[in-house]
Amino acid sequence: MIIEAIRYSLTPAPKWVHRMGYLHEAIAINARKARCGDSWNVHITKTKEAILNAVKTRQQNRTILITGAAAINDIPLQELAGIFEQVILLDIIHPFEFKNPFKSNPYGYNNIRHISVDITNHMQNLFNNPDILPKVMTPDLYHNFPDIDFVISVNMASQLPVIPLQYLRRNNQNTSHTDKNINGFFTQIIAAHFNWLSGFNCPTAVICDIKWQKINSDDQVIDQYDPLYNLDMQAPLKTWRWDIAPIGEIDKGFCCVNIVAYWLGDNSYIKTT
Repeated sequence: MIIEAIRYSLTPAPKWVHRMGYLHEAIAINARKARCGDSWNVHITKTKEAILNAVKTRQQNRTILITGAAAINDIPLQELAGIFEQVILLDIIHPFEFKNPFKSNPYGYNNIRHISVDITNHMQNLFNNPDILPKVMTPDLYHNFPDIDFVISVNMASQLPVIPLQYLRRNNQNTSHTDKNINGFFTQIIAAHFNWLSGFNCPTAVICDIKWQKINSDDQVIDQYDPLYNLDMQAPLKTWRWDIAPIGEIDKGFCCVNIVAYWLGDNSYIKTT
């Protein structure tokens, strides 16, 4: 707890990022990874393998854009820094050790950049006006950047609604949103992320959760959630199981498992009718 408190106090972030809960969640995820590392190893290995497989489709080696980089636990950063002239890591917040002004080169490479950005472009508006759900527009962030040769969203798309949903619930007494309106808003947020990826003129890929499950000690699914809010997705290239919280981490009666999917190909992720 002391280490987490120190991280919280030292990590730079705008006030709204702090108050919505993004910083707390980022630190909590790293703490869980430290506690449950053995259970995460298969997921981390498969994620890195998928990323390295995906970048084989690149045409040039100028810039790779990675969104959802966070603490880079599941990013094969050394390999990517050796392949691309520039590696841009996007996330709403980055751990303080990666943004430390006295440690400008924490990896031993000079071609890695951390950029803090809200990839949805809507969360600050939601923070300022929780009684109004923003009109969702597909962002054009980096679409006009000329040197991007590959873009990948890593373990992020299914997480986009998590913090804003918690924030809306905390402010429920001040809003009149229905569950239908909130669910529709988050469906649009996730769809806009996939549409943003489809807007690049280079290969893209996605790794994200498609199911959240609670599994009891008999390995039976006792509850299941759709983190993509019923979006009708194209068939993924591959899926795997992520044991994100073993029995006892959250509850003695069940463990939490994420089913993770990997897409690569023609930049089309959502089925069209």
